[in-house]
Amino acid sequence: MLNKKVNIVVGLTTFNTEMLQISIPALGKLKQKFLLVIYNDNPTTTVSRHQIRKLGYTGKIEIINTSEKVGVLRGRMKIVDEIKKLKSLPDWIIFNDDDDILTDLTIPEVSDNIFSIVQNSIIIRHRLQDLMRAINNSTSIDIDGENVIISRPNMYFVGMLIRTSLLIETFDFIKPLLESIEKIDNSLGYRPPVDLMLRTVLTMYAKFKNPDLSPIYMDKVNYIKTELDTATVKYDKLNKPARNITEHYKRAIAKYETLIKSALDAIAPQGL
Repeated sequence: MLNKKVNIVVGLTTFNTEMLQISIPALGKLKQKFLLVIYNDNPTTTVSRHQIRKLGYTGKIEIINTSEKVGVLRGRMKIVDEIKKLKSLPDWIIFNDDDDILTDLTIPEVSDNIFSIVQNSIIIRHRLQDLMRAINNSTSIDIDGENVIISRPNMYFVGMLIRTSLLIETFDFIKPLLESIEKIDNSLGYRPPVDLMLRTVLTMYAKFKNPDLSPIYMDKVNYIKTELDTATVKYDKLNKPARNITEHYKRAIAKYETLIKSALDAIAPQGL
């Protein structure tokens, strides 16, 4: 593992590794210096440095290839476990899905009580040509409100700058809860909303640790999210609820919140 200080880490989880042809070239175009940590959750394939270099990324990199599929949540946690091996901890971390485009890594000057920086995302919904245009030039995209829309603010866990130290604490807190979290996941009947769940847990833990901690919002785009996959069934589950998606997600998040609140209440008397 690299020992030289880096200020920011990009954590990228992948399963369909061919999708790296979308995310990696964009990372190679970023002007900021960062450490890229890739977690490959597909035990049937191997991601190599040579492969990543061919896709245009020449910066610092660590690659974790797995022998068993663990899912997005555990994959992100393994990325953070790898970061913990650094002698000097990076100040910030941001996550990137393999089929999305990170367009900017500018870190503004913020006070110490800011635990995350939320920006805007562009969502490509239907047309392959829109994705190809974004890959070729991610800073010039026509938003039409139907095929290409803007999420203001970005509601995903990916694309959000997070204080590394707080995320490490948050993941250490939920490690004993993983089986309970996965029981909720398995009860849903559709792919669990991991991004929404992680944002909820991070915020709850931050407020528990210090009520003065808060996120900050910047009205600028730093992430392009692709939603071109129209498969109704993915990984043996519905990709999304068949109807009333917002209500289904609200009920799911309420289950996670109940679990996390109970766990926080249990440790409150002892403090952190």
